[in-house]
Amino acid sequence: MRNSASFLNVRFHYDSDGSIGKMAGLPQGVDTKSKIVLAIQDNRGVFSNKSAALLNVEFELALWTMYSFIDSVATDIDTDIVAIFFSIEERPLGCFYQGEYHLWEK
Repeated sequence: MRNSASFLNVRFHYDSDGSIGKMAGLPQGVDTKSKIVLAIQDNRGVFSNKSAALLNVEFELALWTMYSFIDSVATDIDTDIVAIFFSIEERPLGCFYQGEYHLWEK
């Protein structure tokens, strides 16, 4: 979904063995095995210079927009999806796992 006017850069992956989560350097305890992993990269500056509270709002808006495209396959966002949010510079900013948004440590 590379339409910079409408969408962030998004990649969808099915992680059958959990290797994507390990390679992504997700926080300990985040298990991507048998989940759809969304890598959502900012290409419009929507994640830039935001407080933690506003970042969580932006993450939620982005994730629910993307989830609407796959909700017939991933029927429960909390158990079927892991999302990783990246800055324009491809730096990890946060993730979504088991219904919660987590910010990366600065």
